[in-house]
Amino acid sequence: MIDWIKYIAFKTLFALFGALPHRLCVAIFGWLWWIAILIIPRLRKTAEVNLSIAYPDKDSSARRALIRGNATEMGRLLADTFRLSRLDASWAKTHVEIPWLERYSEVASKRGVLIATGHLGSFELLGHAMGLRGHPLAAVARRFKSPRLDNWWRELREARGNRIIDRTGAFKEIVKTINSGTSVAVLFDQNVKINHAVFVDWFGKVAATTRAFALAAIKTEAPVFVAAMIYLGNNRYRVESVECDFSGLYADQSKSDDEKVLEITKTISGHYCEMIRAFPEGWFWIHRRWKTREPGSGERVY
Repeated sequence: MIDWIKYIAFKTLFALFGALPHRLCVAIFGWLWWIAILIIPRLRKTAEVNLSIAYPDKDSSARRALIRGNATEMGRLLADTFRLSRLDASWAKTHVEIPWLERYSEVASKRGVLIATGHLGSFELLGHAMGLRGHPLAAVARRFKSPRLDNWWRELREARGNRIIDRTGAFKEIVKTINSGTSVAVLFDQNVKINHAVFVDWFGKVAATTRAFALAAIKTEAPVFVAAMIYLGNNRYRVESVECDFSGLYADQSKSDDEKVLEITKTISGHYCEMIRAFPEGWFWIHRRWKTREPGSGERVY
């Protein structure tokens, strides 16, 4: 019964907000996000601590302004998610720029590609846009606890030819999918537990970052792109990307897998941080990115 209630409630909200004009939906969700920041101390503190690490030269008023702008972009993320089912190929072609699409098409025509991405901008829209432009992806995602809600959400995410890989036990499926010729997107920008982590620079401070992406790259020797969805204004978006050539590293027998994991993760993290710097309002600043610390450090960030 509880499963049914959650399912019906979520679908009702989805239908109601999906019927609103997009600009109004962005405003409502942005306002709700801002209220949450104001009334939930942990969220506000996390955002403030994160921004003090990422932008030590900004004063408190500048950081508060960035948090306010972030609320608007998180509202846009939610509003874009609520309208996914209404977007078509014509909309994607006229509203989403993908400057690297020709190069990606060339590479992906030969074998599966690994795409490192994260929680920057309308990340749910990124996969849909690629699918609508004729290049569906597989993506790693966490399942909902509610089976009915999870099935419905999975159908929405997979509606454009994309495929969802369950986060639990994802590594083997990522490798299998890449080797079958299908590209896989992995959101790699969140904190992980220490037994799954490699510590690399993230805005000048080392952060626990998943080893899985780099291990999959080494295992498959896949081409790697780093990508993010950036909002341009006026209901237009651009998928930014950097191609990373790790072919020499894959073939280097003088380096251990641990050394390769470190180098790959440092490289993709550096590129992704630059994308965040170009669009700081769009990243998920309420996430405790620096929660897991290196063994023996004794440091607490939050």
